[in-house]
Amino acid sequence: MYTVGRLAKKFGLSRSTLLYYDSIGLLSPAHHTKGAYRQYSEDDAEKLRRICMYRETGISLKNITQILASETTSETAAVLENRLQELSNEIATMQNQQRIVADLLQKSALPTTPMNTDTWTTMFKEAGLSTEEMRCWHESFERMSPKEHVQFLKKLHMPEKEISMIRSWAGAPQSILKLQQQSEEFMTTFFRFYEGLNRKGPGSYSETLQALQICTNLPSKPKILDIGCGSGNNAVDLAKMSFGTITAMDIYEPYLHETRANAIAAGVSNRIITQKGDMAKLPFKTGQFDIIWSEGASYIMGFDAALTYWKQFIKPQGYLVISEAVWLKEDNTEELQNFWKEAYPAMRNSKKNINAIKEKGYTLLENFVIADSNWDIFYDALELHVKNLPSELLKEAYAEDILELIHREIQLYRRYRGHYGYEFYVMQTP
Repeated sequence: MYTVGRLAKKFGLSRSTLLYYDSIGLLSPAHHTKGAYRQYSEDDAEKLRRICMYRETGISLKNITQILASETTSETAAVLENRLQELSNEIATMQNQQRIVADLLQKSALPTTPMNTDTWTTMFKEAGLSTEEMRCWHESFERMSPKEHVQFLKKLHMPEKEISMIRSWAGAPQSILKLQQQSEEFMTTFFRFYEGLNRKGPGSYSETLQALQICTNLPSKPKILDIGCGSGNNAVDLAKMSFGTITAMDIYEPYLHETRANAIAAGVSNRIITQKGDMAKLPFKTGQFDIIWSEGASYIMGFDAALTYWKQFIKPQGYLVISEAVWLKEDNTEELQNFWKEAYPAMRNSKKNINAIKEKGYTLLENFVIADSNWDIFYDALELHVKNLPSELLKEAYAEDILELIHREIQLYRRYRGHYGYEFYVMQTP
């Protein structure tokens, strides 16, 4: 028999992948122990081998389910024929990429002097290509060959700032899109688990104030964007501390309802604007905000991508304030590392984050780790909150898996207290 972890390791998959396969009925374990732990048989392992084989051909999980359930070869053949058509479409896309490159090469002379995005856009137009074709070309290039993409942009003599901007809008939205496409239903259920919880993550008024006080020479009424605002605690605190106007943004509408209610209760609703939106597709003007603020949310699109993409919306000499999950110790157990490889594989130590901040052109003013007591307060509240979730929610798809992940995260933090945490980074734009 195999546990979830052992079977996942055998096939080079993550534990969460097997949990997802179980939740959609693709691969369910042969047994559950009394403690609700999954146990997989050799037949399950053989079935997973076939699933991995089909996935390598690019067949969707939905179609793999049909193949495994089919007792005839005709249905399998139909699925494979559909995949062949998809491959043909992908080839057509690549041929279009080839045409674009050929059109660009037909120009009498490619520039050898430094370029910027305006020059590059003009080149595309002169080659008979639209702005949308240019964007799609970069998105495909970044998705398929990110290293080659950046090398190509460097050979065009583009400044690093321009390269970062192009890679940001080509790559960042894809991260969010991938998350949404993987399981919209999963994310909805996940968000519902946290509805009504006062704070969606660890933090405190005092640490928000400490970070804000580092941001000096602000206007009397600064414009602040709070990305991933959750229930609006930070937005309300910032409105009280700064006397500014706060745009509180989140992708989940019920959280914005909570933000508005909290703003009214605190008497600052006239200075808090709620807006539903995607952090990787911000609908704002260049240089619109004095401060962009994000506590515990930038991981969704990636710390580095957030540094790059959000920078354009901050005024010169403005501020970006982010709290980010970091490793605080190097001697972490395999159990702890494996959990965070699934939960947040890009998590790293403070030194690497600071290097990224400098590489992106910011000046780091100060960084500090939030107190352990804030994690204790958050996890105690979360533990109590999930015990009182409505029974209807616990029957929803993925609810069992989400509940298991929450309990696992809490147990690991208490067992390995001080090995990881949240660190604030207060940085300034040129």
